[in-house]
Amino acid sequence: IINKKDMSLTTQPQTWLAATLCILGVGILELYDPTGATATSDIFSQIGIGDGLAILQAVGFGTSFFLTERMMTKVPGQALPITAVQVSMAAFICMIWSISDGWIGSSPEAQSYGFPAMFFEPTLRTAACAVAWTGLVTTALNRFIETTALGKMKSAEASVILATEPLWASLFAALWLKEDFGANDYIGGALIVGACLATSLKREDFEFLFGGDGGDNDGDDRKGMETEGSFE
Repeated sequence: IINKKDMSLTTQPQTWLAATLCILGVGILELYDPTGATATSDIFSQIGIGDGLAILQAVGFGTSFFLTERMMTKVPGQALPITAVQVSMAAFICMIWSISDGWIGSSPEAQSYGFPAMFFEPTLRTAACAVAWTGLVTTALNRFIETTALGKMKSAEASVILATEPLWASLFAALWLKEDFGANDYIGGALIVGACLATSLKREDFEFLFGGDGGDNDGDDRKGMETEGSFE
């Protein structure tokens, strides 16, 4: 949309294949019940507002990956400042949310749920450690690593790789929490891994489907990068 790049099925089949495998894999991980307790006809009835918000989150992350990739292409080596801006904006929006929700300053008891008071309250110490881990490791450090990686790879490939998140969640749950690794985990996980592998394919690998000259995708990518570099 932004760079006017041709993303049609015949031009970028590997991207469409990877996206389709990702959607199917995540859908099976989240919705399919291997125990059979949920009827097939009732599977889609489980989809609610939360799922819609999760899809919007995926759109937001995909957009941020694209913009971050473009910034890292223009100014390589600026992963730390870019990450600082992203994390600062996330903190600012969370602050606005807390104020508008009436949580901040609503009662004296609510103050114990702020920092650093949570660390001094024995009943909240575990939650405080979880919040600190989420903010410092899975947000700040994670964003820094992602930003650095987006300076070396395409945002489309990064988005597919990050779609393995539910697969890793299922794996760690099985290892540490002793949860069962069901058929949906194996099938969904296999589809997501297949999506990751699909991103490494080229247009030429699909000539048996489309035939003809697939065009110079590498040349198109180079033109896109040059176009991005001209916006200064």
